Amino acid sequence: MIRRNAITGLMATVSFAAIGTAVYAQDTAAPVDDNVVVVTAQKREQKLQDVPVAITVASGKQLERLQVNSIADLQRIAPALEMQQASGQSVGGGGQVRGIGTQSFQSGATGSVAVVIDQVSQGNINTPDLFDISRVEVLKGPQGTLFGLTTSAGVINITTNKPELGRFSGRVRAELSDYGTAGSEYGQQVIQGLINVPLGETAALRVSASRNDRQGVNRNALTGKLDDHRTDSARARLLWQVNDRLTLNLIGEYAKVDDDGLDFFTIQKVANNAESGQVGAVLAACGITAEDGNRDYCSNTGIHNNFETKTVSAQVDYEFDNVTFTSITSSRKQDVGPNNLNIFRLDDYHPELILGDQFGKEDLFTQEFRLASPTGAALEYTVGAFFSDYKSSRTPQRFSVIVPGPVGLFRPVDNLGSAIDIEDESYAVFGQATWRVSDKLRLIAGARLNHETLSVDYVDYGSQSQHVVPVFVPTFHLTYVADTPVITRKSAEKSIDNVSVKLGAQYKFDSDNMGYLTVSRGYKGPQIAQGAASDPTPPTIIRPELPTAFEVGLKSTLAGGRVFTDLNAFYIDMKDYQGQVCVAVSTGGLNCTPTNIPQVISKGFEASISGRAAEGLNLNAGVIYNSATYPDGFVGGDGTNIGGTQLALAPKWKLNLGGEYSHNLNSVLDGFISFDATFKSKIRYDAASSPDVFYHAHWITGGRIGIRSLNSNWTLSLYGRNLGNEHEPVLRIRNFPDGSTGSIGQMLSPQSFRQVGISLDARF
Repeated sequence: MIRRNAITGLMATVSFAAIGTAVYAQDTAAPVDDNVVVVTAQKREQKLQDVPVAITVASGKQLERLQVNSIADLQRIAPALEMQQASGQSVGGGGQVRGIGTQSFQSGATGSVAVVIDQVSQGNINTPDLFDISRVEVLKGPQGTLFGLTTSAGVINITTNKPELGRFSGRVRAELSDYGTAGSEYGQQVIQGLINVPLGETAALRVSASRNDRQGVNRNALTGKLDDHRTDSARARLLWQVNDRLTLNLIGEYAKVDDDGLDFFTIQKVANNAESGQVGAVLAACGITAEDGNRDYCSNTGIHNNFETKTVSAQVDYEFDNVTFTSITSSRKQDVGPNNLNIFRLDDYHPELILGDQFGKEDLFTQEFRLASPTGAALEYTVGAFFSDYKSSRTPQRFSVIVPGPVGLFRPVDNLGSAIDIEDESYAVFGQATWRVSDKLRLIAGARLNHETLSVDYVDYGSQSQHVVPVFVPTFHLTYVADTPVITRKSAEKSIDNVSVKLGAQYKFDSDNMGYLTVSRGYKGPQIAQGAASDPTPPTIIRPELPTAFEVGLKSTLAGGRVFTDLNAFYIDMKDYQGQVCVAVSTGGLNCTPTNIPQVISKGFEASISGRAAEGLNLNAGVIYNSATYPDGFVGGDGTNIGGTQLALAPKWKLNLGGEYSHNLNSVLDGFISFDATFKSKIRYDAASSPDVFYHAHWITGGRIGIRSLNSNWTLSLYGRNLGNEHEPVLRIRNFPDGSTGSIGQMLSPQSFRQVGISLDARF
């Protein structure tokens, strides 16, 4: 009794004092009863507080309350998670968990944080929007034993709402904001709907759809036109319980993204020197002021990005007497293009580098077989086999650099760029088991044997200069004559065998307190460094990154099951970390070079609390301290020693706070008010020492106020995001554009601006 009271008191004191990784668990998904949260972090349904993994969980209800409509928005629910996903990008981007993660926009790059939806890995293909979600689990630390490749930092495990047997229901939801109205710095209109239809007693169909229109993240100062982004998404899920043992789940998804007028970079700072003087002159002539929130660019060319994604998956579960067999088959295809882009340049006659239309395809096939023992057995185990095949192809893209020509005419210098074909094939067998040594002690062991082959074929079509020459027939005029491009073929291939392992123990002090200790060795496969198109050497395949992670944690349930707490400390030793250095080059554009960093250390602690503080009042809070540093002597992209300093895109401190208070207004209405706040310490955006590549410590706050019916059949609210209009960027680049010393380019996103709007939700 003394031990139990001491632990409970300590947890209450530490948790409420820290008020700090937001486990939004009180009304999270899949509840067994009002006070139990169920997750699938170990590929079986388990109570959150019984799982020896650091997890942040948010229900679909909470995601909607916070207006979480994209993967990038998830960083607002989990202090350990940072996400970057450039608008209009079909692949790449990436996330960081505990400071670890690859941030790249190349088709040959893979993330360190895997996105898994309904038990299917999304690979390197971006997930446009989130809608009709049951819950999101952010798993922290290497998860390679059960989840495989691209999980060296963690996993975002997303579960959509499944069809409900025997019930006809539907829903319509809308979020509406307008650029310049009520202080909103951009406009957005989100319309979502769903219908659930029973098909007899043993089957049901659920169809959901979403349209997301957005305007004003960028503006063309030359024409005054706002960017226009549209995402159309749809999902159909069929659930068929064939009999008491056999269950079939079929899922089909479709998404189409159209971006018009969305520039890649804007100018944040113009250096006060002769080299950058032309930058300021061009901006001033177009009416642009370089600053943190500068969304304006100047272009007389159209900019568009388009991609279309189709996904199908089939899950078959068969329950034998003492084991469950699961098969999950998926195919994910994406058609990219036509896409083009302009990047600000400083030529005398035309301030930009124009990128012509490009097309591409992404194709990911996966197959997983699993056998799982019943939950609660003396020996719980999951064993399986996994296969994946990822193929990517890109057509050449014309790079047109406008420079002064003879007699004051333009002379384009075109580069046809490169055609790229990539294939990444992987086979694996895996298993993880938990042995109940006693009622209190459990031992954990797992391993994954993986074989991966990565190959790339690279066809460089070289540059094609066009010269102005006089022609006298039939009349005198000037015309362009193109040189013949030089074609170079390059290729590379690498095969790797790897073993990932996990060992651990968990101890249940009593019914409300569980502690655990784990050691994990993860794996993230090799990555292609595509390099510049003019580089005659074969593409470089950089080495896999190999994390070894130590974690100790304590999970507790307080106040009769109304409050959940989670404390954990971690130490991660990452070998051959896959980072990158981006440099704006004098010929125009951006040269990002993936590279292996010999060793990166990430260490720190997390604390969280969530639950019902009083009648009608739910609160949650989470904090992380994360020291993630470059190795001693590491030289950054600017040639300075940044060894021992914080990694790019990894704030040392991050805090999430949130809550909602609801109160009965009369016999038919409830009123409610909610808030959310995120604090981040100073963030570095580039592997350099210049203070210009940092963004200051800041708070981002939001809230919602509204009314709803007592049975929650309808809700009407006014909401605000980033109410302080904090212009946190996605990325900052030194010496931009054209290598202009001291000038800074930035990439902005919807998270960089204030949004104010209204929301309506109706159910039937």
